[in-house]
Amino acid sequence: MTAEQKQCLLRYLGYYSGDIDGIYGQQTKAAVERFQEAFGGIVVDGLAGDETDKAMRHAVAYGMPGKEPDTKPQTGTFWDDIKYFTRDEAFIGCPCGKCGGFPAEPTEALIRAADAVREHFGAPVIPTSTVRCQSHNAAVGGVKTSRHLAGRAMDFYVKGHGSAEVLDFVQTLNPGYAYAIDGGAVHMDF
Repeated sequence: MTAEQKQCLLRYLGYYSGDIDGIYGQQTKAAVERFQEAFGGIVVDGLAGDETDKAMRHAVAYGMPGKEPDTKPQTGTFWDDIKYFTRDEAFIGCPCGKCGGFPAEPTEALIRAADAVREHFGAPVIPTSTVRCQSHNAAVGGVKTSRHLAGRAMDFYVKGHGSAEVLDFVQTLNPGYAYAIDGGAVHMDF
């Protein structure tokens, strides 16, 4: 796993708040140490070797050992009815670190569709991109009219399921547009 991938996982898990820059510096090392300590049963040395990489992947897929699920705070919005996602999860907001994360709000239809995908497959749905600001969209090569800019699109994969299988189900939800990005990831917009 690259340093950038480790930073993304650590951010998703709530241990890293720095830039996703692929540099394994002091912030990344400190985040790894915090994760190692919280996960337990692995050496706390700030080095993300094979054992720590495996633990991070486990924590993303199944949660931290011994941690009870958090009770979701009520917001008075559609988010209260969403079973598997929260607004503050990694890759729901724009990850650029410059725009505040939400130049647009994710649409209710999009998040309900993501919830339906998670429910259908009984496996984690891992977003890789949802809301994007103009600058981040340009940096990742997105088209100028990308539905990510309006919070209407999500790129994601479903743990243990290929994009063809996932896309078949997404099509039953009547998306505005959906396609397989590669063998594992799917784009959908609502």
